[in-house]
Amino acid sequence: MKQLSKPRSILYHLYPGLFILLGFILFAPAVARNNYPPQIGLLLSIIVVAIPVLVSHLLWAKKKEGAETIMQLNGFTNKLSNGKLALYVAGLVIFAFVIWGLTEPLNKMITDKFFSRLPEWFTAQDFSRYDKQAIELTLILNLILNGFLAPFFEELYFRGYLLSRMKTWGKSAPFVNAVLFSLYHFWQPYIYLTLILSLLPMAYFVWKTKDIRVGIYTHCLLNVIGALLSFGLLLKK
Repeated sequence: MKQLSKPRSILYHLYPGLFILLGFILFAPAVARNNYPPQIGLLLSIIVVAIPVLVSHLLWAKKKEGAETIMQLNGFTNKLSNGKLALYVAGLVIFAFVIWGLTEPLNKMITDKFFSRLPEWFTAQDFSRYDKQAIELTLILNLILNGFLAPFFEELYFRGYLLSRMKTWGKSAPFVNAVLFSLYHFWQPYIYLTLILSLLPMAYFVWKTKDIRVGIYTHCLLNVIGALLSFGLLLKK
C-alpha cells in the first residue's frame, strides 16, 4: 500500500471540509430565511457536497492504486470478534459522551467569546424557536444523513483510506488523524476541543485493531444517539 507524504496527508484531510463549509454558508442562510433550522443547510451540504467530494476522491484513488472498488482502499480489514467489537464501541461511545458533557460549558464560553460576531445561523443549535414540523424534518434528516450516510463515508475516507496510509507519521498517526479530522469540521470551530478529545481514542483503536468497523459503528452510534436525544428533549417542550 502506497503511503502518503505528510503534506498530502494534511491536504487530503482538510480540503473536503472547506467545500462543506462553502456549502453550509450557501445553504444555511436561505434555509433560515424560510423559517427552518440552519442545521438543514448543513445536512444539504452533506448530501450535495460532502459525500460527493469524499466519494470522488476515493474513486480517483481507486483508479490511481488499481483497486477494483473503493472498499478495497480500506487498509483496516481485520475482523475483531463480536464481543470485542461491541466492547470497544460501547466504551468509545460512553467516553465521547462524557467528554461532550464535560466540555459543553467551555464550548459555550468559546462560542460567546470568540465567535459571537459570526451570523446567528452559523452557531445556532437551539431548535425551540421553530415549529414542530420544521424540528421533526430537521431531526429525521439528521438521523438519516448525519447518523448513517456521512459517518460511513467519513470513516471509509478518513480512517480506512487516509489513516492506513499515514505510516510516515509513525506512532503519532492516530493522533494526527484525529486532530486533522476535527479541524476538517470548519463549520464547527467552537467545538474543536470536544472533537479532538472524544475522537482520539476512536482513531487509535481503529489503528491498533486494524478493524474499520470500530470507527464506523462508533461514529454512527454517536451521531444517531445525539440525534435521538435532541429529538426526545424537544418533544418534552
